[in-house]
Amino acid sequence: MAGIAGLVQSYRMSANKRVHKFTAMLADSTDTTGQNAMYAALPTTSNGGQVIGVSIEHFVEPNYFVAQGTDPTTVTGSTPVLYTLTGRPIGLQVNGVARCLAGSAINQGDLLYVLDAYGRVATVTNSAPGGTETLVYPVGTAENSVTTANDVVLVRLEFTPRIFYVS
Repeated sequence: MAGIAGLVQSYRMSANKRVHKFTAMLADSTDTTGQNAMYAALPTTSNGGQVIGVSIEHFVEPNYFVAQGTDPTTVTGSTPVLYTLTGRPIGLQVNGVARCLAGSAINQGDLLYVLDAYGRVATVTNSAPGGTETLVYPVGTAENSVTTANDVVLVRLEFTPRIFYVS
């Protein structure tokens, strides 16, 4: 299956949580099957771990409707009623250019990381050496600028961790 410009890989969801489309997802080591299945997890904090992909569609239970323009913070991380999403397949775009949800204003060319538990992205701020050395788990580089949280930004995906000096 293809994303807008890249490969989509199927993972299993590690928790019983809904996911809004265009959410950055992290690697999860859960393997309750003994089959070495690949699991994806929602972030729990800012820059909270290795990014493995970006959701391409809403991951919700049947008959749960997400209207256009719905605030992603009302969907992502919420728990379904009378239905479990744990272990169900979720499609994540793993390379190329993907749509992501911005957590704040972003400029074209900015390196982006996971900002919050909703999988939104923001600009990595790099100061001169002398700041705190920090391992950053990037999502990729912004292909366009956005001005508001929850705007959709195109991101050239690049998940290689890097050291930055953060003041």
